[in-house]
Amino acid sequence: MPIIKQTLTMKKLMLLSVLLFSQMLSAQALDKNQLSDDDKTFQQEVMRANHIPQLLQVAEGTLKKDELNRHLMVWQRLASLEPNNPQFQYQLAKAYARMDEKTGAYNALVGLQNAGLSYQVDGDEAFTNIQGTKVYDYIVNGMKENANPYGEGQVVATVDDSYSGMLYENIAYDKNQARFLLASIRSGEIYQIDKQQTFKPFIADANAEKGPWGAVDMVISSDEKSLWVASAAMPQYNGVTEQNIGQAMISHYRLSDGELIKRYHLNDIKTPQLFSALHPAKAGGIYFLNVFNQTVYRLKPNSDKAEEIIELPGLTAIKALTTNKDESYLYIADFNKGLFAADLTEKKVALMDPGKERFFTGINDIFYVDGDLIGIQSGVSPARVMRFVLAQDLMIKMSFPLEASHQAFVTLGNGTLVNDSVYYVANSQWEKMDMSGQLIAGKKWDPLNIMQSPITFRMAEHLENQKRMEEIKKKRGIK
Repeated sequence: MPIIKQTLTMKKLMLLSVLLFSQMLSAQALDKNQLSDDDKTFQQEVMRANHIPQLLQVAEGTLKKDELNRHLMVWQRLASLEPNNPQFQYQLAKAYARMDEKTGAYNALVGLQNAGLSYQVDGDEAFTNIQGTKVYDYIVNGMKENANPYGEGQVVATVDDSYSGMLYENIAYDKNQARFLLASIRSGEIYQIDKQQTFKPFIADANAEKGPWGAVDMVISSDEKSLWVASAAMPQYNGVTEQNIGQAMISHYRLSDGELIKRYHLNDIKTPQLFSALHPAKAGGIYFLNVFNQTVYRLKPNSDKAEEIIELPGLTAIKALTTNKDESYLYIADFNKGLFAADLTEKKVALMDPGKERFFTGINDIFYVDGDLIGIQSGVSPARVMRFVLAQDLMIKMSFPLEASHQAFVTLGNGTLVNDSVYYVANSQWEKMDMSGQLIAGKKWDPLNIMQSPITFRMAEHLENQKRMEEIKKKRGIK
């Protein structure tokens, strides 16, 4: 599963790269000389389009009509709009394969394979035209290897299925009392699992009329003495009404006993409100996101007013925030677009993989540690926990997996970083609900598993491999 494996010989990679590169230009786009006037007009319209949901509908429609050349045009556009989206690259590979464009299909699939991802290529009718070659067999075998379990994580705590439907999408770990804390969106309560594995309520002060409401997110303060909880009246909360929906607040509790310190209604932020992506500030207080206006705020100690930090209007699926050691940079995980770094002095935002060579979408939680980022990446196949090695706190120099394809993995939830381990939900129950928060017919709640994975797993080996690769590139004059 590692992106660079000693068992994967350099010769195979180099030969495959030469093979694909020699034919690359022929697969970049459909030859305009072979298109009808109607197809040329269609292609021009598609290349001007930017609305992804609309393009996805067009892609579906062209496939149903068996307009394979137009289907390919749409997926070329979608893949160019979101090059970090592996699912888009996979669909692009299918579109190429349906047109018997082997090189285009192989390039897309090899990119996914080299990123450690795995898709069920063999047996999919869409790839019938590109079967029967050594490159195809290489891809299929590589995808199968990538699907193998990797890492040494283990389940360390479980919530019985009679309670797992309470939707614990966020967890924290109280080192002082050696216990996990779980925030329930359903009831608004904070539960705990102590070292004896006893599961019980810790904070139970939700109030449908006045708040707090469903516990959307929580984080332990930087001094480890208090707990911040963001709550909101949303459909999944049991007490949601027409009167309270769209309301939100942040509550501050004493960690030792759950005693309320203060509530923050933050009326200076226009409604509707949904606060999430909490991150503790070094000097006290917290950073947080208001989902509805895609703006990051900071709540300082002894202040009732939220200070606006930065607007992120181009990012519409932000799942998590963290900062570097001196809080000069803010890191943003956008589920659809990837990882971004914001310079909080200059108020500038940049993609952390400007070459768009890797797939950093699908990340629902991130943590900064020792100059690197740890990411819980649930939205790729296979789901995995990654370590991103940073250069000067800004760009991703290399990345490698810490955990992938564990037998307990279903849909990864959020987590928390504690010493040399990351703890996280291995099987979120969120996707089992409909829009109103009810269990979908035919689904059932399963016991909720909390995983522990070490954040230095095989780190020295990966760094040594990276050093070796850089030396090879230098000798060959490759930048």
